[in-house]
Amino acid sequence: MKKQKRQWARMTDRRYKILKLIAKGFNNEQIAKETGLSLSNTKMQKWRLYIHLNINTRDDAILMGLVRGYLDEKEIKVKNKKEIIKLYKE
Repeated sequence: MKKQKRQWARMTDRRYKILKLIAKGFNNEQIAKETGLSLSNTKMQKWRLYIHLNINTRDDAILMGLVRGYLDEKEIKVKNKKEIIKLYKE
């Protein structure tokens, strides 16, 4: 996949932070604690992030974050990092 230009105007700071935390392997509860949001608000923001990226899973979020230029490979700390990077480079 080719990297797309950043679309900062459409990505809110909150969703951007949530995407970065997902890439670090944080679960919903950890994201809520880190951002100071309630668990339900965290889930809603994550759902809106998924809609923004047109995806359905955390792995897809990380992959699209790379494609759209929101994430750098060095920021990814999830167990299946190698598989995601491999898909990104195809």
